Amino acid sequence: MTYLFLATAVLHLLALLTVKNYLTSVVLFILASLLQTIITGQLLLTTDGWVFNAQNACLVVSWMANIIVLLAAFRLPWVRGILHLVAIVILGWIYFLPHTTASKPHVWAIDLHILLSVLAYSLLFVSSLVSINLGWQIKQMKKNVFISQSMTINSLLRNEEKLFKLILFGWLFLSCSLITGVMFVQGFLSQGMGHKIVFSLVAWMLFAILIVGRLTKGWRGRTAIKLNLLAMSLLMLGFLGSYIVLDYLV
Repeated sequence: MTYLFLATAVLHLLALLTVKNYLTSVVLFILASLLQTIITGQLLLTTDGWVFNAQNACLVVSWMANIIVLLAAFRLPWVRGILHLVAIVILGWIYFLPHTTASKPHVWAIDLHILLSVLAYSLLFVSSLVSINLGWQIKQMKKNVFISQSMTINSLLRNEEKLFKLILFGWLFLSCSLITGVMFVQGFLSQGMGHKIVFSLVAWMLFAILIVGRLTKGWRGRTAIKLNLLAMSLLMLGFLGSYIVLDYLV
């Protein structure tokens, strides 16, 4: 397992160091993600059930975010660089400070809720990174600073279109996650998770407002970016904060 962690971290580091060389970096990114898939499967799934804590939650979101960026073919060095750094930090956290959590038996309804939640958080996490990158790109273009040939109006519009697709699909998965949580998770609203529900619902409404604004008024630029980042901050505060409280403070 040590060699697997080391190999995965090294591949992410090499991909980070070569991030401006798109083809080389993406090949390394794919290899790192494949090894991260193995680590995620071994830590998250057991014969007795699944093990879900703060560390594994971060690991699986990191892994799915990698897959999303690769499938969406984002040519955004900053976004890929942040994902590599996040993966390296999480791998180090798990390896050097492992947290033992009892496994929970597989129940299809609970598994469905977790799957929908992770998909939503992963899509919306990537959307937040893309938002920050686009905000910086817009600022540079207003200054008429062209750092690379890829920084053009067309690339900006393509990435913005991808961004709103990420937000839309993330919001739909988040909606399904909240619905399945209420339907299938016993004590979903009463097991000390009130803050998580409140943050998630407020984030859900903000994403809904952003989507409606985009469809009806063509919201883009700073307005869309700020609203997206605010909603994602609340969502991550509820999602990650609840696991950290359960793992380290309770």
